[in-house]
Amino acid sequence: MDTSTAPATTCSSCSISSECSKRSALRNGNVHSADGWKEVLDPVIARYATRDILRFFRADAAYAMPTIYARLEEADYFYTIRLPSNTVLREKVAHRMSRPVGRLR
Repeated sequence: MDTSTAPATTCSSCSISSECSKRSALRNGNVHSADGWKEVLDPVIARYATRDILRFFRADAAYAMPTIYARLEEADYFYTIRLPSNTVLREKVAHRMSRPVGRLR
């Protein structure tokens, strides 16, 4: 089976206080998982824009992009987005690792 054209589901999720709003996008397997992030995130931001609640966004490393940070900050969201692993980051946090890098459990 040619997986380069196989569909893959990418789910973006935004947790809003005690509520949870999820939007999903079905796209080809060869497309970056954050592709089209604006079409997924903007409707969620609009839905909760007038509510007087704390708004949170959590995402994986695919969403670690300055344009997404700026959009979330503009909309007054708190966010946690995992950073992609890289050599510099691994060196900076090596002393905080509780187990050796590469160990699964």
